[in-house]
Amino acid sequence: MTIIRKPATFEKALKDISDLLGWDGCADVLGKSESHLRKLGTPDTDRELSIRDAVRLDAAYRRAGGEGAPLFDCYALKLDIHMPSAPACTDTMLSGAQKVAKESGEAVAAIIELAGNLGSEKARTDALREIEEAVADLTRLARRITATVKQETVQ
Repeated sequence: MTIIRKPATFEKALKDISDLLGWDGCADVLGKSESHLRKLGTPDTDRELSIRDAVRLDAAYRRAGGEGAPLFDCYALKLDIHMPSAPACTDTMLSGAQKVAKESGEAVAAIIELAGNLGSEKARTDALREIEEAVADLTRLARRITATVKQETVQ
C-alpha cells in the first residue's frame, strides 16, 4: 500500500531519508525498531520525531550522499510558512515569479563566478548572498501559496 505524504511535512522528509537509507537503516541510526520508524513516517499518527533523532537522521542522510537535510529543511520551511502572510493573487504570483527569476539568475551567475575563483572570499560571500536572496523570494511565494490553500480550506 502506498502512503500519500503531503509535501513540506516531516513524514515526507522522513520518507525521503528512508528512500536513501532504507527503513532498516533509519532504525539502525536511531537504535529503534523499523516498525517504529515506519509509524513516525505515517501521516496522522500521534508519534513524532524528537529533535535529536531528526538531527541524527539528517546527518546519516548526508553521510550516505544525500543532498541537503530533509528534516531540517522541512522545519525551516514550516517556520517561515506559518508566519502570517497575505494570500496569493495573480499580481503577487507574477511579481513573485519575476523576483524569483531575477534572484535565481543572479545566484547562478554568482555560483559560476565562484567556481572560477574558489579562493576568493568576495566571490564566496557574493554567491551566498545571492543564494539567500533567491531562497527568501521562493519562500515568500511558498508562504503566500500556502496561505491561499489554507484560506480555501477554511471557506
